[in-house]
Amino acid sequence: MSRPPEAIRASRPGRRSRTKRVPSLRWRIVAAVALLLVATNVVVGAVTVVAFRGYLVQRLDAELSTAANRTVGGPDGQRPPPPSNATGTDPDNAFIGAPGQSAGTVVAIFRDGKAVLGGYTDSDGQQHGLTSAQERTLAAVSSGGDPSTIDLGALGTYRVQAVGDDGDVFVTALPLGDLDAAITRLLLVIGVVTVVGLLIAALALRLLVRRSLRPLERVASVASDVTALDLERGEPEIPVRVAPADLAANREVAQVGTALNRLLGHVARALTVRRDAETGMRTFIADASHELRTPIATVRAYAELTAASSDVDAMHRNVDRIGREAVRMGDLVEELLLLARLDAGAMASGPTPAREPVDLTSLVVEATMDARATAPGHRWTLQVLDDHPLVVSGDPRQLRRVVTNLLANARTHTPAGTAVVVSLQRVGDVVRFVVANDGPPIPAEALPTLFDRFTRGEASRSREAGTSGLGLAIVRAVVTAHEGLVRVASEPGRTAFTVDLPGGPPAS
Repeated sequence: MSRPPEAIRASRPGRRSRTKRVPSLRWRIVAAVALLLVATNVVVGAVTVVAFRGYLVQRLDAELSTAANRTVGGPDGQRPPPPSNATGTDPDNAFIGAPGQSAGTVVAIFRDGKAVLGGYTDSDGQQHGLTSAQERTLAAVSSGGDPSTIDLGALGTYRVQAVGDDGDVFVTALPLGDLDAAITRLLLVIGVVTVVGLLIAALALRLLVRRSLRPLERVASVASDVTALDLERGEPEIPVRVAPADLAANREVAQVGTALNRLLGHVARALTVRRDAETGMRTFIADASHELRTPIATVRAYAELTAASSDVDAMHRNVDRIGREAVRMGDLVEELLLLARLDAGAMASGPTPAREPVDLTSLVVEATMDARATAPGHRWTLQVLDDHPLVVSGDPRQLRRVVTNLLANARTHTPAGTAVVVSLQRVGDVVRFVVANDGPPIPAEALPTLFDRFTRGEASRSREAGTSGLGLAIVRAVVTAHEGLVRVASEPGRTAFTVDLPGGPPAS
């Protein structure tokens, strides 16, 4: 199957694709201002020429009116006598080029539509007659009208005026040559000034635009430097920023530079969050794998022992051990699932889950009684500083998990004989739940990460020596999901965990 010529030409190696070059912003600004300057000069020049020509024509018409009056009155103020001929240097033509008449002035007298006298003088004072065509053109001028413009052939264009007197029509015309020459010189001057001014303005504007856009070029350089950074595997911090000097250059560059700096800061924060999330995820996966590895290995070992043993008692002991490890794995998985659900709820943008009123007083009392029965070696004290039940809005199972986790934390991490004080009270618009003990204080270096997942006070990671490290993480996640606040304060002689939850209206 043959390919069309266009496809063959497009597939030839070494053929460069032609891309349309877009002019730079600098040249576009210069060209736009130059066009505006030319348009302005053209408009101003046209208005000037029209106004100046109107002024010159007005002056010429005034001179024409004076010349016409002089023509009617004759050189000595008397009407000229009927001529014996109409050309040459006859004395009857003395009013042509008479004193006061400018060179090139055309005069003619018409009687009954026929020219009886007419002519003009040149710059040397010589009189000349008119041709028949010129006489016909002058005869067509209406008597008593405003001055008009006519073409007298070889003599050029004239401003003409006709005045009637006793049946005669006196026609006087003044040349427009000098006026047209003045207008031509004015147009030439305007054109030269426009071209020279345009060149000077374009050069000056180019230098000014280059200087003004130099900070913008540095902003673009900053963006190019950012693209050269290895943001995927490098440090999340972006060191390059638009310099303050460039931000102070002008308002437009300041807006672009400030927006770019904010964008880079936002990207840096996002990269930091992603790095921390990835680090936390790796740590979480490693810790969860470590927690599950021990019970899984124990289950496998006891399963192998059970399969190889014929002792019934040993088999029962092995099965019981396998059951306990399975319970440990189940509890850990449940805690991980709870944290995952709480995280999903925190990241969701939809409505919060439905809640119900929870009697926190009854919940705390029951949990404290359970803890007293589970750990009789500790001295438990319950303080409810309110005569009415304290009610909060939330999930009763999750809030019970908060209370039991804090009580279990106090029981697990303090020795026997430790006094644990559980208090509950209303403080303003919140319900405050506090679990305090007089056991050993929490190390200061552990406080910042105490509510992180898989954080323990002990170095050992086994269940027997410590906990899974998820209890306090669950406490913080549940309290945060209920729009509350949890904090810890520890010093020698007193360690207190405080939970503040939004409270409902006081019971009456």
